[in-house]
Amino acid sequence: MIDSLTDLKYFLEVAKTGNITRASERLGVTQPSITLALKRLEEKTGIILLERSRKGTSLTRQGEGLFKIGERMLLEWERDTRMIAQGQTEPMGRYTLGVHSSVAQYTLSGFLPSLLEKYPELEFELIHDLSRKIAEQVISRECDIGLVINTIPHPDLVIHKLLTDEVTLFKHPAYKGDVLILDPALKQSQSLLKNIRKVFEYKREIHSSSLDVIRDLCENKAGMAILPSRVAAISDKIKAIPNAPIIKDELSLIYRMERRAELSFKEIVSAIRNVPRT
Repeated sequence: MIDSLTDLKYFLEVAKTGNITRASERLGVTQPSITLALKRLEEKTGIILLERSRKGTSLTRQGEGLFKIGERMLLEWERDTRMIAQGQTEPMGRYTLGVHSSVAQYTLSGFLPSLLEKYPELEFELIHDLSRKIAEQVISRECDIGLVINTIPHPDLVIHKLLTDEVTLFKHPAYKGDVLILDPALKQSQSLLKNIRKVFEYKREIHSSSLDVIRDLCENKAGMAILPSRVAAISDKIKAIPNAPIIKDELSLIYRMERRAELSFKEIVSAIRNVPRT
């Protein structure tokens, strides 16, 4: 636990400037004050924060980790104290929300427009990546909120189940070829590959990291495609293959345990959880 926000502020400034002298000038405090603050922080955390040389200071690997956490802690503190000072309990400031780009297409419009309209001081930064990577970023505090597929329970996370989905094989009714289109990085694709030949004897594969590209290729008769049903449903031209193997998916809202007590954060979570689950 970090006892002093002042010590943390001094460390962050030294990390940004790379020099204790410049940091003291920017902060308007003496160099010995900063040196003592850094010493207290290192003793409290058990981390060697800085490597010192004639050219200045640089962060150790552990120091880089604390720098990322410290910046977020300070931003959250300043945001929350500003809200209290203004007598506000509604969301304001910038939040990072992680969601796979394809999942974003059938989730974000259900809550984001209304949230932004209701809370004029609220902003979002969207991060698009694989669900497992987004979960890692939420755990490491690089991301505030995640909308993730098939998340694994973690002691630091609150997990709210939102929607279910199915991943299976799709095709255009007119397609007669031997090509299978998939994202091999998805675990669902690898699981389905074990049984797909029971319904489709493909000879060639097209790999893409974009489910939207895969859907578009399938729609234009480039091949059969492994897709989540909700992603495939964006097109009315492709249909699921009868008797094809199916993998069940579950979309969840995740965030760190310590955030659940924040009044403003509760409003955002509530808006996401109240999206109709069709």
